[in-house]
Amino acid sequence: MKSIILIIYIMISTIGFAQNEISGFYSLSGFDGNVDCNIFLYKNGSYFLELSENVTDDIVESLALSYGKFSLTNNEVTLIDKIHNYKMRLVLENKTLKVKQAFSFLINKRFFLHDNSIIDETESISPNINTFMLQKERKSYNISHNKLIPLYLGVYEDGQGYKLSIQQNNKYKLEFKNIVLSEGKWCRNTNELELKDINLRCSFYLLINNKKLVSKLLPGEYKSCSLIYK
Repeated sequence: MKSIILIIYIMISTIGFAQNEISGFYSLSGFDGNVDCNIFLYKNGSYFLELSENVTDDIVESLALSYGKFSLTNNEVTLIDKIHNYKMRLVLENKTLKVKQAFSFLINKRFFLHDNSIIDETESISPNINTFMLQKERKSYNISHNKLIPLYLGVYEDGQGYKLSIQQNNKYKLEFKNIVLSEGKWCRNTNELELKDINLRCSFYLLINNKKLVSKLLPGEYKSCSLIYK
């Protein structure tokens, strides 16, 4: 019994040591004009992924793309998103992280370590989000709107940077300020629109509503925004 406890303790200690070793602030700078992409790996095993734009010399706007837990196995870092449960994979190479699986715009890009002294995790982005409740909302919407609402092909925008292109060949492309976040195939279930991401291997959902699509939720979007048909 003591030997089992010792083995478990060693495993936990090893995982904790690995997380401490790679924790820090990694950045992909200026890949799209004034936009940076940053990853924060915290010593408690949490991560935070953001887009950061230098609007002016004094103003920086950020979009929280993903947050959750990370692990390190044989130089491969795995990030698991808390909201959607998709995985992103990066390879640790000489204090850099090379992207193998993630958002479309990040594939094969390399993050460089800028600071390994960060300790504390930032506050949760949206602690009130409940994935089970989101599923219930989608199901309830389909029940209450059982008559098929027309889905118009073309471009939908929210006015804050999100743009979704629904194409005739069942393909889609989701952008934020012209940065491709997600692409793949779309399908509909009554008045629910499912976006099947080919890179993240995950689905995102919207509700179809009279030339408007309501997010439930899109990546980096935590308030159920509405995208209007243009």
